[in-house]
Amino acid sequence: MRDKTLKITLSQSDQRMSYQTSTEENIIESLEKQGREVRKACDNGVCGVCLTKLYAGEVDYGLREPFGLNQKELEQGYILPCIAHCKTDIEIEVPPAPRPKRNRP
Repeated sequence: MRDKTLKITLSQSDQRMSYQTSTEENIIESLEKQGREVRKACDNGVCGVCLTKLYAGEVDYGLREPFGLNQKELEQGYILPCIAHCKTDIEIEVPPAPRPKRNRP
């Protein structure tokens, strides 16, 4: 995949925010550069913690497999942004934020 710039649009309810990203970085890396924290665990497409709805566009996993997605999630248009790169301009649901850390006594 050649490095080029594409647009990511984040949708939440009736609000949308767009920004430019490089095809060289995965979607979570791109979001983190924008100051957004995303819930993640494995960073390799296995756990499914970062599961995010893709509304429009295409992503590319390269040589990696999104093992954290089941067939139903794939059919419903979900992606794993920890390993997905933009193939076209995309629109996604705002990915889940990290859970607050619990204070243990």
